[in-house]
Amino acid sequence: QMMYVNGLSSLVSMFTLITTSTFFPAWKFFFSHGRFAFDAALLGTSAVGSQFFIYSQVKEFGALVFAATMNVRQIVSIFTSYITYGNHITVLQVLGLAIVFGALLYKSYAGLSGARATSSAMPAESLPIAEVGKDAPFRGNYKAAEKA
Repeated sequence: QMMYVNGLSSLVSMFTLITTSTFFPAWKFFFSHGRFAFDAALLGTSAVGSQFFIYSQVKEFGALVFAATMNVRQIVSIFTSYITYGNHITVLQVLGLAIVFGALLYKSYAGLSGARATSSAMPAESLPIAEVGKDAPFRGNYKAAEKA
């Protein structure tokens, strides 16, 4: 699925370059600046790697765990930026960050708690096919149920 999304994105970008008459100048710039080509390749490689890990995490643990992970990543990124660049953080900024990310983390936690409570209270009729007839050892994860 991501191959199609990335392919469509490439076609839209190429169409935009062609219609604005900047296709050949863009390629000329790409090949005349070796560092730019290296950085673009590195950026593309890291994008592919991050897509792989995002899809793997969502597939194995669900969207709520991914959302919670992204919230923690944002918090760490903001504080790392403050430390790295020596910027001073005010009390109001800390308060604002605490309110926003506290609300986001609470929402993720409440969603995870609700998902666990819902899956543990599911009747056998509503369980996925892989879990029915196996005494439902793992609720919501058919791969784990197949291994059991």
